[in-house]
Amino acid sequence: MKEVLADLIVLTGFSEEDPQILRRYTAVTAVWQEEVTQVFYDTLYGHRATAAVFRGGERPSREQTLRNWYQTVTEGNIDEKFWQWQWFVGLVHIPRGITNPFMMGMMSRVQQLFWHKCRENMSLDEAEMVYGAFKRVTDVIAGLIAEGYFQSYVHAMERMSGQSRTLIDRMVHMEVEEMLAEARRR
Repeated sequence: MKEVLADLIVLTGFSEEDPQILRRYTAVTAVWQEEVTQVFYDTLYGHRATAAVFRGGERPSREQTLRNWYQTVTEGNIDEKFWQWQWFVGLVHIPRGITNPFMMGMMSRVQQLFWHKCRENMSLDEAEMVYGAFKRVTDVIAGLIAEGYFQSYVHAMERMSGQSRTLIDRMVHMEVEEMLAEARRR
């Protein structure tokens, strides 16, 4: 996880200033928590494919998890433990059938709503600064969740099959080369 996190930090432009910015504006952004939670789960429950991943009666607990996440992010409580939690989310998504496209789509939805709220409640300069910090943090989060999902999935295959990661990677590489050759012949 540490190498993935380091790469994401560099590539997104995340800096230690981003949590500080979020902390400074938490009084403004905290009041959006319920709207973000409502839009998030209304979207998921309103779409057949995403609604199917939920069990009956669990919405209140899922909403509380999102509230906790939103509060942590907007308070700028971003540390090693937080990043590890985001990596773990990728693993949790696997048995629930929460695919990376679902996660990326909903992260985008949250980012768009946050941007709208920033523009609505701040000067343009402040909105760009606060949204930029939020965007960089949530882009790192999305990358960690996606890679946590992928690496956990591969690690589970490795454990189940008894095959090494090197062998799995080699077999996948060979198959992908064949798939690319087939695609080029079309």
